[in-house]
Amino acid sequence: MQFQLSSKKISWMYIMALTIDAMPAYNESESVANVILDCRKYVDKVVVVDDGILDNTIELTESLSAYVDHHETNKGHGEALKNCFEIACKLEAHSMIIIDSNS
Repeated sequence: MQFQLSSKKISWMYIMALTIDAMPAYNESESVANVILDCRKYVDKVVVVDDGILDNTIELTESLSAYVDHHETNKGHGEALKNCFEIACKLEAHSMIIIDSNS
């Protein structure tokens, strides 16, 4: 988009700032759906890191169109958090909020 200001043209570039909510999850089927729905009000994308989940948490998160990253086995909270940061970089997020999936 260009605007004419006196004799100079000024180009404006709009930058989209992506804000994500990232949450490690391990067997959180009782609460994860409500957390995702609440978070969607405030962020552009919800990311769930599946840390070797054994219940139906993944089915719930995928049905709510959350971005899901899978660990084949439970690697612990620290590794899940590391993945949250890696995903934020991959998605070129401007900011990331980390929240508990059972809040």
